[in-house]
Amino acid sequence: MQTRKASLDELDTIFWMGFDAWGEGLSPVEYLASCQASQKYRSGVWYVLVVDNQPVSSLIVYRDQFGLGQGCVGIGSLATTPAMRGQGFGAHLLRTVTDMLLDSPDAITTFLHADIDHHFYERLGYRRLPGGDCMYFSHRRPHYVGEPPTYF
Repeated sequence: MQTRKASLDELDTIFWMGFDAWGEGLSPVEYLASCQASQKYRSGVWYVLVVDNQPVSSLIVYRDQFGLGQGCVGIGSLATTPAMRGQGFGAHLLRTVTDMLLDSPDAITTFLHADIDHHFYERLGYRRLPGGDCMYFSHRRPHYVGEPPTYF
């Protein structure tokens, strides 16, 4: 297994990983076109977990936008190829990228919006902020104080 930044030619594969979760009401063609045109998706950095030379899980990292403060990073769109789900690939990718991001000396917190399963993220050490779906993980702040970022 290898975690790395995604290449541009892998983006369509990445987008398909989330079709069943985020493609509601769209045809496959419409969904793919909306992902390809998404400014939000172009503004972050995609990471993939590669197994046997194939991306099996992905997520996007955001900095300096969506109300993320200094030292704060947003993680979004965690998805795994449907055939590979339930094997820990998404959890492995999230842990690896979170640790990498928080390894920086100026890093404080990673945020994510859990619009699918809070318990999955809680098992990985993320804590839910009161009043919504925003969750955070930090080695330096056991309790986050401040405004959560806007949805990303």
